[in-house]
Amino acid sequence: MRKLYLSCILVFFISLISFSQNGVAKAAHEYFRSDPFGSDFSAFLKHLLNDPTLADKELKKRTDTSLFYFRGNYTKHNPFFFKAKRVEIMLNEAEVKIKDSVALDTIYLYQLAAYTDNTETGTREIKKEFEKIFRRYKGSFYKNTLTENSSAEELQWATYNFFAPFYGIAPFAVSWIGPNDDKEICLLLTIRINSQNNKAVLPIPFNAP
Repeated sequence: MRKLYLSCILVFFISLISFSQNGVAKAAHEYFRSDPFGSDFSAFLKHLLNDPTLADKELKKRTDTSLFYFRGNYTKHNPFFFKAKRVEIMLNEAEVKIKDSVALDTIYLYQLAAYTDNTETGTREIKKEFEKIFRRYKGSFYKNTLTENSSAEELQWATYNFFAPFYGIAPFAVSWIGPNDDKEICLLLTIRINSQNNKAVLPIPFNAP
């Protein structure tokens, strides 16, 4: 009976983790032109780096002293319901500290940023889209948190992070940020992933949020 109970608990949490990964995959498919969950990770990288709709591309390959960095501006792709001034894609490696340890690991930050001028209309549209995305995906994850900075003396922002159970890092986030020095406001989608066996997976497992 005890073994059956433990097996049921295990199946339950595996189902929650799979449910959360499906939420990340859904967001990637619906908003990102190059989908890391739609193919092998190497095929995803090839599609992203060689996308003919990207301009002003910057690429820094990983070396012994630096991590992978890529960015570009889309000339056509805009999956949002407002007219963006520009849409930028970024894929960067970042170091993260594992909880209760001095050890460091690296993850990929895959980000899609859409900018508008900091007008009353632009700000309203960005924040409307921000809340719309939250409502759309809040039921697809184990839990979510909201953090924000509304200080008039600093860069203002708000972020919803969406978590999977037993993972210390939220695999999906939506933010609004601004105005920046160029008097722009930005909507930012962030997918946090690792590559394992040439597949995109959720980052840093078995570290409860």
